[in-house]
Amino acid sequence: MIDADHGTAADGGGTRAGKTERAILDATRELLAEGGVQRLTVEGVAARSGVAKTTIYRRWRSKDELALAVLLNIVEQIVELQDLGDTRAELIAFVNGAVEILGSTLMGRVMQGLVSDLATDPALGQAFRERVVSYRVSEMRRLVERGIERGDLRPDTDVDLLHEALFGPVYYRLLLSGGTLDSGLAARLVDAVLPAFAS
Repeated sequence: MIDADHGTAADGGGTRAGKTERAILDATRELLAEGGVQRLTVEGVAARSGVAKTTIYRRWRSKDELALAVLLNIVEQIVELQDLGDTRAELIAFVNGAVEILGSTLMGRVMQGLVSDLATDPALGQAFRERVVSYRVSEMRRLVERGIERGDLRPDTDVDLLHEALFGPVYYRLLLSGGTLDSGLAARLVDAVLPAFAS
């Protein structure tokens, strides 16, 4: 078993603590994909990751905190978006980041495994909205503000509505219709939605 508190010697570009955290989150992500939050246990994460259970509890107090940590880690990767100088291009890149991760990585199965837990566990659902959804909406707000400054978007653009209009179809395909999350989906969604908000 690994105990992250016993040294932080650099190895392979990261500290021992950093590698331990990655091992824990990777194990949590895999277990969530297999059984959702209801079947997730700290003991299972410890066994899968090779990290001592006491080390996990020093950082995360419950399995729900572990699940949220995984989602926040993935969402941070989705929303990292540079100023591309063009609002349409930025919206496509933003939506496509989610399409690629949900359609071709473990994240899609994690969300499929978590969706019922988010609907039935009020505390988990609230934490998800506060820490994950709000993070993405704040990035959308920055993108919209840039678009307004460029004259691409109307000054009264509803950030929440634009976010829901673009990402709702992605999650509908992932969770309900079984439709393909293909490489051209982001551009088709943006081209369908953007005219309603264009200046």
